[in-house]
This record gives sequence, C-alpha cells and structure tokens, in this order.
Amino acid sequence: MQELPCPSRNHTLPLPGQPPLRIAVPENPEALLDALTDEEYEKDQLLPYWAEQWPSGQALLSFLSGRQFQDEWLLCELGCGLGMISAAVASLTDAFTVATDIAPQGCRFTRHNIMTNGGTPRVVCCDWRHLPLRQRFDAVIASDVLYEQRWIEPVIAAIDGLLKPDGRAWIADPCRRFWPLFKELLGRRGFSPAVYPYPAVEGEAGLFEVLEITRR
Repeated sequence: MQELPCPSRNHTLPLPGQPPLRIAVPENPEALLDALTDEEYEKDQLLPYWAEQWPSGQALLSFLSGRQFQDEWLLCELGCGLGMISAAVASLTDAFTVATDIAPQGCRFTRHNIMTNGGTPRVVCCDWRHLPLRQRFDAVIASDVLYEQRWIEPVIAAIDGLLKPDGRAWIADPCRRFWPLFKELLGRRGFSPAVYPYPAVEGEAGLFEVLEITRR
C-alpha cells in the first residue's frame, strides 16, 4: 500500500450493520496549514480542507446507509477529502465508485482508506471546474463543498455534467450562509432538490441538511 504523505493516526467510524470503517487521518492538520506557502495559497486560495473529517460527512453517511444502491450503479464523489464517504459506499455496496478531489495529498489518503476497508480505489485528482470525466453517473455525492460562494456555480455545473438524465445527487451541508442560495439556483437550473434535515452530530451544534437532487 502506498505510503501516506504525512504522519497519520487511525480513526474508527461505525456503520449500521457493518464492521466499523478504519480511517487514516492526518495526525496534525494544523501543520499542513502552517506548511502552506504564500505562492500555493495565492494560486487559487485553497486551504487544506481535505485534512479534516467534516461533520456533514457523517450526516451524509447516515443518509446513504438507508438508501438502496444497485450493483450496476456508477457513483462519483466530489471533493472526497480523506475518502470517508467513498470508503463507506465501497463497503456497503458493490456500486462502481469514483472519488475525486483537487488535493493530491487527500487523494492519497482516499486511496489508502478505500483499500484499508476492502474496496477498490478509483481516485481521480482533478478540479471540479474542469472535470476530465466523460462518463455519466447514476449518483453524485458530496459533503461540505459549499464553504465559499464561488463554488456554487461550479458544483451545480459538475452535477449537471456528471449525472445521467435519471440520476440523482446527494449533497450534505451544515446550512452555511450560501446553502439557501445553492438550493435556489438548483431550482432555476431545472433541478428538484428535496431536503432531508439531520440533527447535530456529536460535538457539533446546529442542523445539517442532505439534498436529494433530481432533474425536473
């Protein structure tokens, strides 16, 4: 198995009716932020968000665990980060899953975590504004990807470009300030978003929502 790009520690994540996931996470995410050069930041103002396990991912995981996946489905995760969701989907289903993220280090953790949990890693390091994928998918999933307003249009465009006509996307968010605008613009773009609220996960305040997005 490929060596991870920074010191890590192991974390376990429970799955309903399944053995817990074993997830490797960076030992010190703040060190990755401190190591970011001004040149790297100025290139696209991207911080190492991939290094954290964001709580919206746990809300999405709870949602997905109650869904039926067809073995022949093709599924794509946008902004996979550490690969927790893709690793879980690979454990829970036989769906063909592709994980994507712009951060090469995050993609290496994702590959490691999927393999650790017995899945087949299909990880593509890419920018969702310029996706190299030509395949259409039955499902697109993402969590905590709308932390800045500038990502609303690219995420909607990615969903539009990746989904089959009868496909669906599931996006989780902690109801940040741009979440209402995202839902509004989805409607303008010909999508029907259904909202599933989730209570706060352990140690977090507030409400989380999962959108199930289909074409009208």
